[in-house]
Amino acid sequence: MTTPYPYPYPFPTPAAEFADKRVLVTGGTRGIGAAVVRCFQLAGARVAATARSAPGQAMDGVLFVPADIGTAAGVETVASRLAADWGGIDILVSNAGGVETKPGGFDSLTDADWQAIIDLNLMGPARLDRVEIPPTVYGRGSPSVPVKTSTVVIAAPTSVTNITGFFTMWTG
Repeated sequence: MTTPYPYPYPFPTPAAEFADKRVLVTGGTRGIGAAVVRCFQLAGARVAATARSAPGQAMDGVLFVPADIGTAAGVETVASRLAADWGGIDILVSNAGGVETKPGGFDSLTDADWQAIIDLNLMGPARLDRVEIPPTVYGRGSPSVPVKTSTVVIAAPTSVTNITGFFTMWTG
């Protein structure tokens, strides 16, 4: 199996733990998303990954669906492909996300910048939940796993990082 990692997976993973499960990992081509993809593969799942651009290295055995889940059209592309190829999914890992950083911090972000952040981080996972998870599943516990991580490096104290904490307070 070709992976984006030059070393073996370091954690024990039962080979059949997710056998016969169909898993979608958004933002699944780099970093945490790629590690989640690999873990599910090693545990026996069929795995699909979506991102705006193709992975830097081939991910053998992974169905890659190029799409921007920050848009309704991107979500529809992913949902249609998974419905056609697999008949849907069993587990959704919403890992895609990020924030726009600009010189000048918070004051420099426009309404369009904020809308793009909201579309990717909030609306993308909400749209995927709506089209991918059948209503009967919610009674048994949702198979949707939100993963929200962002690395933001800004020198200004009025940065998106500070504002992200503010939104966490209000929505958490």
